[in-house]
Parts: sequence; structure tokens; C-alpha cells
Amino acid sequence: MEQSAAVKLIEDYKLEELLRCPYRFIKRQTANKRAGEVNGRQLMQFAVSHIVNDFYELPPHARTADVVKRLAERWWTPRVAKFENAEHYWDSKLQAVAHLTAFLLEEQEAAPIIQFEQHRTFVEPLDMELTQIFQIVAEDPYGTNTDYIVQKFVVDEDEDVIVTFQHMTAVFCNSAFGKLPSRIDVLSVMSGQRICYYPSEADIPQSLDYMRLVQTVLPEAERLRKSNNVAECRSCPLRSECFSKTAEATAEAVLQKSACLTM
Repeated sequence: MEQSAAVKLIEDYKLEELLRCPYRFIKRQTANKRAGEVNGRQLMQFAVSHIVNDFYELPPHARTADVVKRLAERWWTPRVAKFENAEHYWDSKLQAVAHLTAFLLEEQEAAPIIQFEQHRTFVEPLDMELTQIFQIVAEDPYGTNTDYIVQKFVVDEDEDVIVTFQHMTAVFCNSAFGKLPSRIDVLSVMSGQRICYYPSEADIPQSLDYMRLVQTVLPEAERLRKSNNVAECRSCPLRSECFSKTAEATAEAVLQKSACLTM
């Protein structure tokens, strides 16, 4: 991302990482080895994504709770040291698998149209391209034959990330597919919460404005220090330098502007 020019391309996975921790994001961009190390959340997200993908590769009659457990044993990370402690590791695994099983069994009759695919579209009102990785896009069983839902399975409930995902998905789908999803689901496997958003044509101007604001904030947000993701911060190797007085002073101006994103 160049600070001297407007952002012409927004990639969803990079935007999410930046929102979670701008400081770590820019360190990765400059090839800092320590910043590039994966953490517990990323390892859990990797496992959850593979479990969901493998689950939907099976025919509906084979999608059972036992299958989810077997897939979890296959994909769950053995790297206990990436978590706060052994208890945190096992608790995270038990909660995630239990909630993921419940979600998947509720949706086992779903017919995915798109399954873990990356798509790209040019959004004319924004004069920018968006790329988005869709985990599950499925037929809406309660709608018409052209209605669909978008689902994202997550291991945290970062409010900034969720709101951005909702707005970006609405804008992307409206541009790329010519039809809004009837529902956008964020499924949190740690809490078991299903966060539903029902986009409408009347909401599109607001979502476009949100993405415009994202576009203007991104070049500066690389200097922003995230301070409310406490669990992840505790195990971050960059914590001491991120929370230094220098980093705090540098972030102050950006904090004021980026606050508009969540208003």
C-alpha cells in the first residue's frame, strides 16, 4: 500500500489482518520474521476453514457429528505453545469443535454454490477493485431459486472485522453478482453466536460510504496501534514495541480518523 496514492485495490484478508493489528500487519509487509509467525488464532482459523471445506465436500447424508470430530482431529494444530497455556489450548479446541459441530449440523442440507473461492470485482462507484475469499455461499432454503446466503466461520468476534465484512460483502455481491445476499452470517465457533445481517438496496449507499472511508484510512492505518484485542496481544512477540510511547504518539492522529469506521 502506497501512502502517496489512493488505494485502488482492497483484498479482504489483508484488510482483516490490518484491522486486527495494524502494527503487526506493516511489520509483515516489511518481511519482519518474528511478525510473520502465526499465532493461536490463525492456527485455529486454518483448522476451522479446512474442517468446513471437507465437511461440505461430503454428500448430505454423510455430514454427521462424528465426521466433524474426525476432521477436527485431522486438522487441529498440535502447537500448544502458540496458546496462552495448555488449558487455553484444550478449552479452545473443545469449544470450537462443539460450536462448529452445531453450526454445521444446522446447515447440513445447504447446497453450496461457492466454497472457499476467491473472487474479484471492479466497483465503479468506488473506482476500485475488491477481492474477497468466500468461505460458503449457499442457496437460501427459504427463498427463491436465485436467493443465496453468505457465511463466514470465525474464531473471534472482532467488531471492526465483522462490520467491515458485512459492508464489503454487500458491496462486492451487489457489484459482482448483481443481487444482494438475502443474509450474511458470521458464525463464531468460540462463543457459538450467529451474527446475522440482512442487506437491502437501501443500505448500499451506506456500505459504499463505509468502503470509501476504508480506502482513505488504509494508507494511514498502517501506523495505527490496536489496543483492544487483549487475548491476542498477550502472546504477540511485538507487544513491547507496539505499546511503546513512540508507537502511541504516532497512532494518535490516525485513531481519531479511524474511529469514524465504527460510528
